[in-house]
Amino acid sequence: MLPLTINNITTQIIRAALNAAAERMRITMIKTAYNHIISESLDFGCAIFDPDVQMIAQGVGLPVFQGHLGFPIQATIADRGIDAFREGDVFIHNDPYTGNGNHLNDVAMSAPVFWEGHLTGFVAVKAHWSDVGGPVPSSMQVGSTDFRQEGLRFRSVRLVSRGELSEEVMRIIAGNIRTESGTLKDIQAMLAVCRAGDTFFREVLAKYGRDTVLEAARVYMEQSERRTRHALARIPAGVYRAVGHFDNDGITLDRPVRVEMAITVTDGGMTVDFAGSDPQVKGPFNCGDAITISACRMLIKCLTTPLDPVDEGCFRPLTVVIPPRSVLAAQEPAPTARYYVPVNLLLDLGLRALAPAMPDAVPAGSYGDQMPTIAFGTHPETGRLFIQGDLNAGGTGARPAFDGESAMIIFAGSTARNNPVEVVESRLPSIRIMRYALRQDSGGAGRHRGGLGIEREYQFLLPAFITFSLERKATPPWGLWGGKDGAVNGVEITAPDGATRHVRKATQHPIAAGETVRIMTGGGGGFGPPSERDPAAVRRDVREGYVSPEAARRDYGVGARGASG
Repeated sequence: MLPLTINNITTQIIRAALNAAAERMRITMIKTAYNHIISESLDFGCAIFDPDVQMIAQGVGLPVFQGHLGFPIQATIADRGIDAFREGDVFIHNDPYTGNGNHLNDVAMSAPVFWEGHLTGFVAVKAHWSDVGGPVPSSMQVGSTDFRQEGLRFRSVRLVSRGELSEEVMRIIAGNIRTESGTLKDIQAMLAVCRAGDTFFREVLAKYGRDTVLEAARVYMEQSERRTRHALARIPAGVYRAVGHFDNDGITLDRPVRVEMAITVTDGGMTVDFAGSDPQVKGPFNCGDAITISACRMLIKCLTTPLDPVDEGCFRPLTVVIPPRSVLAAQEPAPTARYYVPVNLLLDLGLRALAPAMPDAVPAGSYGDQMPTIAFGTHPETGRLFIQGDLNAGGTGARPAFDGESAMIIFAGSTARNNPVEVVESRLPSIRIMRYALRQDSGGAGRHRGGLGIEREYQFLLPAFITFSLERKATPPWGLWGGKDGAVNGVEITAPDGATRHVRKATQHPIAAGETVRIMTGGGGGFGPPSERDPAAVRRDVREGYVSPEAARRDYGVGARGASG
């Protein structure tokens, strides 16, 4: 048979149709999920693949899941063989060491798509389960030293067999999780996304035909590769390096953990090498190689074709080299509950490394960690356990021509949204949010000021517990080209009698009735010398409460009336 030829108009129409199908999967997830870590904070991703597990369309999801959902499918094929995927099957997978890389809470669900008896592709969704078992509610403890302490591991588990949900697997899940977490409802939502993805993919196949759709996908992936290589060719060839540390591993509290990277740009390609990074650590601040690769994919996408749709072709110019058994390629039994800490750091470091090559494009350092805070206790009306998780926004680094953004979730999760005060308080009458505001003076001073962090203050009307982990003390949000560092993250707990305590990492930290917990996120670093900032901009910052009069005089030499000196 002669090779199929296809014109560019048809190619782009099919590309748009497949991306629309992936976006409809995303909307299905938002509308059907129970927990607002999914429906509000958007901690999920979904994608469509061809028969060779090449990603051909992806919904707008958590950025660090860019090009990520193929790894669990490939791991399942390696485990079970391609013939294990039968029409109507659905597999779940969250193994940190093969194909996932995240914590056990991030569970991938994938299903084959058949057309006229032929395997034509796959649909997949990954979402954060609010509980996967283990010793603490939410499963995300700070002090774990073995993945078995963090909940259930699913390695290529068939959840649906030829259209029939496995009640045996569901009984195992239900018997090991805290059912009040809503995880069982979110499983049903993910199954709905897989069914929807199958339906939407089939609609495209029915309209254009299997061969035409797959040929169009092959063509536009090649186009994406060419555009990415062309964009990389504009970066001066060379080797660019950066080193940073996250604060500790949650166990050995006085030892920062090193992340080192070298980025080689040449001939329209990019290699990221993490030689020199620390070995995997005892505590849960490790990640598997799959999510490290995904973070590097996010980095290359941001630097090259950020406005184009995402597909496998965007990542073909990228090579990632990770030392085995390192903190970025952990192996069993290393725990991974806080995997996002090294991932967030490496993304920032990648930009820092390339700053000399792209001085007009790269921002200063960000606040560095979305610091999930998870509160749990007894619901005063139902008497049952509640689990409340919040992501915390902070300041991004100042840019070559603009100030940094304030109150933004870190790059890896930048599509995530905050939980509205009304949603939290309506679901949990024992919690009041007393303050939710920008954190004054948290942005690093510079010609362009770093973005501001936030302050969020919870008051607990009944006893409860809280789990959290703060970062960016060892490596504060750095300034660039003479800009100053941004403020670091912090937590302050205040008792009714006014006594305060400060804690940086804690699992099930007890909170007494009447106590308040004040979350303070860091700001972004400044860009350029503070002396070059327009005094009118400093005065505006003071008027709007972003910068205090004292900081204006100290950092910019601008007094109350705006006079320099």
